[in-house]
Amino acid sequence: MDSDTPIYNSRITKVYIEYLKHAYPDIQTDDILKHAGITDDEIKDQAHWFSQSQVDLFQEAVIQATLNPDIAREAGRYAFASEALGVAKHYILGLLNPSSFYLLISKVYSVFSRGVTLNARKTGTNRIEIISTPNPGVEEKPYQCQNRMGMFESSAKFFIPTFAKIDHPECYHKGGACCRYIVGWEKSRSYRWNMAKNYSYIAGIAISLAAFPFFSIGDWLLIPLVCALISFYLQFINERIKYGELKNTAETQGNLAKELLDEMTIRHNNANLIQEIGQATSSILDIEALIHAVIKSMGIHMDFDRGLVLMANEDKTRLVFKAGYGYSKERENLLRKTEFNLTNQDSKGAFVLAYKNKEPFLIDSISQIETKLSERSLRFAKEMGAESIICVPIFYEKESLGILTVDNIKSKRPLTKSDLSVIMGVASQMAISITNAMSFKKIEGSEKKYRDLVENANSIIMRLSISGTVTFFNEFAQHFFMYDEEDILGKRSEDTLFKGQTQKSQNFEWLVSSFQSDPEKQINTEMETILNNGKRVWITWTNKPIFDQQGNLNEILLIGNDITELKKSEFDKKDLEDRLQRAEKMEAIGTLAGGVAHDLNNILSGIVSYPELLLLDLPAGSKLRKPITTIQKAGERASAIVQDLLTLARRGVVARTALNLNNIISDHLKSPEFENMQLHHPNVRVQTHLQKSLFNILGSTIHLTKTLMNLLLNASEAISDSGEIMITTENLCIDKNYNAYEQIQPGEYATLCIADTGMGIPAQDLNRIFEPFYTKKKMGRSGTGLGMAVVWGTLKDHNAYIDVRSIEGKGTTFTLFFPMTQQPSDSPRAPFSIEEYRGTGEKILVVDDVEEQRLISSEMLSKLGYIPISVDSGEQAVHFLSNNSVDLIVLDMIMENGMDGLDTFKKILEISPHQKAIITSGYSETDRVKETQNLGAAQYLRKPYVLEQLGKTIRDALDKK
Repeated sequence: MDSDTPIYNSRITKVYIEYLKHAYPDIQTDDILKHAGITDDEIKDQAHWFSQSQVDLFQEAVIQATLNPDIAREAGRYAFASEALGVAKHYILGLLNPSSFYLLISKVYSVFSRGVTLNARKTGTNRIEIISTPNPGVEEKPYQCQNRMGMFESSAKFFIPTFAKIDHPECYHKGGACCRYIVGWEKSRSYRWNMAKNYSYIAGIAISLAAFPFFSIGDWLLIPLVCALISFYLQFINERIKYGELKNTAETQGNLAKELLDEMTIRHNNANLIQEIGQATSSILDIEALIHAVIKSMGIHMDFDRGLVLMANEDKTRLVFKAGYGYSKERENLLRKTEFNLTNQDSKGAFVLAYKNKEPFLIDSISQIETKLSERSLRFAKEMGAESIICVPIFYEKESLGILTVDNIKSKRPLTKSDLSVIMGVASQMAISITNAMSFKKIEGSEKKYRDLVENANSIIMRLSISGTVTFFNEFAQHFFMYDEEDILGKRSEDTLFKGQTQKSQNFEWLVSSFQSDPEKQINTEMETILNNGKRVWITWTNKPIFDQQGNLNEILLIGNDITELKKSEFDKKDLEDRLQRAEKMEAIGTLAGGVAHDLNNILSGIVSYPELLLLDLPAGSKLRKPITTIQKAGERASAIVQDLLTLARRGVVARTALNLNNIISDHLKSPEFENMQLHHPNVRVQTHLQKSLFNILGSTIHLTKTLMNLLLNASEAISDSGEIMITTENLCIDKNYNAYEQIQPGEYATLCIADTGMGIPAQDLNRIFEPFYTKKKMGRSGTGLGMAVVWGTLKDHNAYIDVRSIEGKGTTFTLFFPMTQQPSDSPRAPFSIEEYRGTGEKILVVDDVEEQRLISSEMLSKLGYIPISVDSGEQAVHFLSNNSVDLIVLDMIMENGMDGLDTFKKILEISPHQKAIITSGYSETDRVKETQNLGAAQYLRKPYVLEQLGKTIRDALDKK
């Protein structure tokens, strides 16, 4: 590792800058940053890392400016009062004392530095030993040791009013093998009062025994009574102080939780953007309208001052303006007039390079690349007022379509790599949608050309008088319609040839009137009619007027061609195109939803899991139980929404067990969710007709309950005044393919039917009711727009089918077909008890790349009686197990860097062939999860998990032979 390798996070440097502004307000920090080759935007980006040479130059400049050789330690002391920590403060969430924090210091410090490895051990009630060892190839300087000491001192102020005391008996920079720190802190007031109370008990007993020989019984009893009162008083004071300390700790955790919720708000806005883009792609097939809809949504939901879409012209020689927001009229006009040349091989402009190379750009400052720009490009950038900018390509497969760019000019907020990831996701969705729209236009154009060719083909030739009687009927027409000439000539066409056509007279009268008003007009029509043998056919007609010598309309010439097969192909083709577009939309939105769900699951872990741990430690009468329980329930509701996203992403049902639909229906009708539905729809009556001997099915109770709830809620909202919902179950045997809303294969099924007497669904909407975000209801008031998409995804995951029948004004019936199983259904479980799953000191290795998740898992495992050990990668897990053994591994399947769970488990089996393990993921069950289980991993556990799930899964895995 050389001195230019990035190993120190920008947070450390940002702490210095904040401290300098606080303690040395006259110092110009810009000069210090320039000396070190560091930009202000790099410091503000918490995803940025600096090298050893950069931080050395920075430290050198700081000392020269302040003339303070102890500045590193002072800045360290300031660290935990700094705003620079950002997400590092989330590690404090759930910790109740300094001891817990310092024991986890290695995990916290890794947010700041990759240069050293920290290990901590407890040496007393208020003493921790921390050992810092430089990683191979790292040449730390003494000032970094001093800065670390300052951070250790200030860390205690999260929990107590004073700094910690640091002893440094061994230093790497003074010839030691490592840097060893002994961290001590003042004992809490409650601890001291508790000791005083205990001593008072002992003193009271001693005084009472010593005084017994010298007093009468009556007088002597006053002595232990007084001693007891003193002890009780001390205990009362101790409890009040302890309550105050617990309250302060809870407030600290609440503030940290608020920061996490603020981050979730940003992700929620991104999710809203994805939702609106999904709505646009499901309904807009015009490219211009689609781009304007997306850019409008970005302007509403994204925290950027300006946004812009440039698209390549037809011959791919120029990038031209299509849509934007946040620009003044003058600058927008400049953009509309400017064409960015794609044929110039020497062009180094960000827009052109992003388009050509299909690579995104994050430019911190235009000033950094001035020398690389042409005079024209630099002049354009200054005219646009650009500072920092994100530019990403819009491309599908290997074809570039355009670019999407955003920047800030008012807020001056620095653009980060996180912003870049979000914009790349939007550009990817735009690319798929634009490609769909382009494909639609090509299909539409080719269809028109083919239609023109067919409609002008001379096959059926006939003439009609202006009164509608047939005056000419060629031989081909006779064979086609299966009429002899004498049967047709002189007869009205609407009574013979077109007897299956509705509104025949009105159509012919309109045809005559059109030719009389515009003799040069050529009219082409299509119609469906019935042949003499009863067969229905489609014919395309070219209609031309025939005039007599006086110029009066005399007859109409009709040249027709049979397009029945073409129409059938059109219907089939349109149906196939609709299915293809729905599949592409579902896949694209599902991919985005799955990724958001994976990130949210990791974020939700703290909100779902930590309250459960806090509640276990709080007394039953604590005032803190109610707010903590509220946080826990909010997390669980958020987790349920994530499950909807996973179901939409079609990632498979987590677990299938034998169950009975009747039980699911009965349980739901007793649930608070059903009571809440009745409260909002008191005019709706719900009745059931459940077959007693209903087949069992294989499925997930959670997913099927959500499906039932969504269907009942939709049915209730479809009833405006008053009405009825009938829930029916029955066994059904299908002996041949059954064409319903979808084709149902032969087999035995347990069916669930939900019929309402509501307003019904229009025929034109039936084919789209299962698309995400396609709803006639108001978004945000009646739901997320995912309800029916979740129903569809759940059915596909259960290998089930659906039929939908609806009549406008009369109601709708949904029938669900679930394959039956011979397995008996599971019996109800007993209430959860932590003692039932408690461990006996078994060692559990947690392998997860997310710091928060490792912290949560370790806390929960300790609470369950296990000894947790954690590492942040598959490589570290393999290295650890090469020299150590554990009873069980809790292995994350999806890890951003290095090996994933499957590859890690394969390497572990080479070291320990019988190693027990369970698989976890915030995404959902995948083929790689199943392959890992086939290799011997016991079970799959989805994040965020609660104490009961974790305890039962680990206990089952450990007990399995």
